[in-house]
Amino acid sequence: MARKDSKRLRRVVLERLMRYYRWLSEPKRKPLKTVTSAQIAEALDIDPTQVRKDFGAIGILGMGRVGFDVSEVCRGIRYVLGFYQRYEAVLIGAGHLGSALMAYDGFENYGLDIVAVFDNDAKKIGSTVRGHKVKSMRSLKPFIRKHKIRLAILTTPAAVSQQLTDRLVSSGVKAIWNFTPTRVTVPPEVLVRNEHISLGLSQIAYHLTH
Repeated sequence: MARKDSKRLRRVVLERLMRYYRWLSEPKRKPLKTVTSAQIAEALDIDPTQVRKDFGAIGILGMGRVGFDVSEVCRGIRYVLGFYQRYEAVLIGAGHLGSALMAYDGFENYGLDIVAVFDNDAKKIGSTVRGHKVKSMRSLKPFIRKHKIRLAILTTPAAVSQQLTDRLVSSGVKAIWNFTPTRVTVPPEVLVRNEHISLGLSQIAYHLTH
């Protein structure tokens, strides 16, 4: 069984572990009982030695010529990445993007549970998004503190992103998944993951143009 290492894994390693996990747990692919580093490497275009190093970093060892037990690998990655826990999150912004994120059913596979939606638009407050009644921003801080929420998802306009981030941090939030088209500043102990859709589109447009 994998163990949590006292040394924090680098982001690039975490991203590769996520790629392994997605590929091994892909429901459309024929399930495997065992898998070799060569099979994973070929499927994901990663060096086999790197695959073995990544698994070794989380305490997963192969079985001679057999390879790796798929169930053990998936269980080990879930343990290291924390998917075995349940992470309650609040979503700020009930617009098109926020509603689309609420409609995604795959979050539960990674322990993420969006428990409340907030917006400052009077027309949206009180409406229902995927079974959640949209709450007023006035109740954001009390809700976070009462339910000890540590994760917030931000899908608001860029102009209010930093102000809301400061409010979230002061409420006790320790991680922010930022879908706004701007970077926000947080204290060192708070993690921000930026998802810049416009940046992705610019890379695609550049590729198609050139």
